[in-house]
Amino acid sequence: IIFYLTEKTGSAMVLSMASLVGFLPYAILGPAIGVLVDRHDRKKIMIGADLIIAAAGAVLAIVTFCMELPVWMIMIVLFIRSIGTAFHTPALNAVTPLLVPEEQLTKCAGYSQSLQSISYIVSPAVAALLYSVWDLNAIIAIDVLGAVIASITVAIVRIPKLGNQVQSLDPIFIREMKEGVVVLRQNKELFALLLLGTLYTFVYMPINALFPL
Repeated sequence: IIFYLTEKTGSAMVLSMASLVGFLPYAILGPAIGVLVDRHDRKKIMIGADLIIAAAGAVLAIVTFCMELPVWMIMIVLFIRSIGTAFHTPALNAVTPLLVPEEQLTKCAGYSQSLQSISYIVSPAVAALLYSVWDLNAIIAIDVLGAVIASITVAIVRIPKLGNQVQSLDPIFIREMKEGVVVLRQNKELFALLLLGTLYTFVYMPINALFPL
C-alpha cells in the first residue's frame, strides 16, 4: 500500500497521513481494548479481528481490480486494519501464557521477538519485490488469504478461558483501566520504558513512512 501511495501521489503528506491513520486507533484505544480483552473470550476476539482485517482487504482488492484505488478508501481500510490489530495483538499476548508452559515462556518470548524483528527487516524488501512483479490486487489477496488462514488456525486451537471473561461491562471496567495507570506510576522503570517506546514511535514512524520517497 505504501509503495502504491508513493507511486500514485509522490506526496510526503499522504504517506505521513497513512502512517498516522494506521497508528492512531491502536494508540488511542489501546488501554480500553486491553481491559476488554481480559474480560472477554480472547479466541473470539482474535478470530473477529482477523476476519475484519480480511474483509477490509477483500474490499480493497475488489475495488483495485475494478478501478484505480482512491486514496480516501486506502485511509479508511488502514484505519479499520489498525482497529483490528489493536484487538488482535493484546489478545494474542494474553493467550500465549495460557498455551505455553511456564518454564518455556522466556524461550517463547525470545523466538517471538526474533521473528518479529526479522519480519520488520524482511517485509519491506519482499513488499517492494512483489509490487514490482505483481498487481496490487494480487498482493492484497495474499494478505486476505493470510488473515483467513490465521482465523481458521485460531479456531482450531483450544484456548483456556478465564473466570474474569464476562459478557457485560460495569463500573469495574473503568476501575481496571485506572489500575493499569496506577501500576505504571508505581513502577518507574516500566513507566520510563513505556515513555521511551512511545517517544521512539512518534519520532520514527513519520520518518519511516517517508522511506519510499
